[in-house]
Amino acid sequence: MPKTPLQTPLPQLYDEDFVRWVEATVACLKRRDTEHLDWNGLIEEIEDLGKSAKRELESRLSVLLVHLLKRCHVDLPDDYRGWQLTILEQRNALKRLLKQSPSLKGYFEAVLEEIYQDALAEAIAAYPTSTFPTAYPFSPDLQTLLTDDPWS
Repeated sequence: MPKTPLQTPLPQLYDEDFVRWVEATVACLKRRDTEHLDWNGLIEEIEDLGKSAKRELESRLSVLLVHLLKRCHVDLPDDYRGWQLTILEQRNALKRLLKQSPSLKGYFEAVLEEIYQDALAEAIAAYPTSTFPTAYPFSPDLQTLLTDDPWS
């Protein structure tokens, strides 16, 4: 298949119209046209894919921990069901994410304490009269965190 020059260079498209850049990049890749690829943009986007998965893990873990803290340490029985549903939702999403990217399990271990401190600050801000543990109180084992209900 002959290579066809692009009307707008890919690095310029990257800044002007991201969707067109993606379409043109895919077309180049399908043609095996390495001459016209925007290597810097392509590298940046591939790096961002990994960062995006890490951000999703951090976000979902934070929401999970905040709701676990509320469920275990805030005495508002009328709110338990909503918190438990959010816990279930975040656990399911984390399970799917970790199934797609098992290497994130190591990242989980690396960020758990930092994410817990953020979740703790959020729980304290929401319920300043409740008492929350300053040290991480849940299982550090990922599988246990994603399955066990510590309030049972």
